Amino acid sequence: MELRPRDLALLLLSSGDLRPRQRARDQQADQAGLALKRRVLDRLAGLDPEPADLEGCLQKIVDEFGSPHGPTRAIAASVRDEWQAACSSPEWISQLLQDATRPSKESHRDVVETPFRRQA
Repeated sequence: MELRPRDLALLLLSSGDLRPRQRARDQQADQAGLALKRRVLDRLAGLDPEPADLEGCLQKIVDEFGSPHGPTRAIAASVRDEWQAACSSPEWISQLLQDATRPSKESHRDVVETPFRRQA
């Protein structure tokens, strides 16, 4: 079976890479970038281009999403790079499959944040 851009998009959407990480800083920009990447991958999966047509399809997505083009163009370039990595490294696809089928760590742990400790 030949890998298609749609397959990679679905694997990336299912992997843990698009979940926000726990950080002690404002994550609004991170979340906006992750949301944009999800939109690009969703659209790529919906368009289901032939492998040879991936770059043209990504340009179409950039054009469809409109201004500002820079952030979408950067995400499209990263998706193109991930496509090239997937084509040259089948073991990475295996890793993505494992990540996609592994239960989320966030659903199995209780997070209690205590930023300050009282001293007696």
